[in-house]
Amino acid sequence: MPRKLTKKRAKLLAELTELVGGYCYNGNIQNYGPGGMYEGEGRSFQYSLTVTDQNGNKRKFKYPTNAPISPEELISGHFKFGANQLNIVYAMDRVLAKLESDHGLKL
Repeated sequence: MPRKLTKKRAKLLAELTELVGGYCYNGNIQNYGPGGMYEGEGRSFQYSLTVTDQNGNKRKFKYPTNAPISPEELISGHFKFGANQLNIVYAMDRVLAKLESDHGLKL
């Protein structure tokens, strides 16, 4: 079960999530530049983080670091991939906890 996040930890998790979300790539996107000049296939993009508030409403943010998201909402943050979702914020929190407990990381 996710634990309550401090504001400092939530800020770090938002930064890490935004960093990971910036590494999405779709090789099927066709790129056209100025004047309709074809510039090749594939494009990287910032993936949106979906968070759920206390009322069950979902909101999306491409850049969660600068978004008005409470720590309580942030822990629900996930990347939606079709029928699947990656609970990225909770997963990153577990990574930080592992680094703290096993490798002496101090936050």
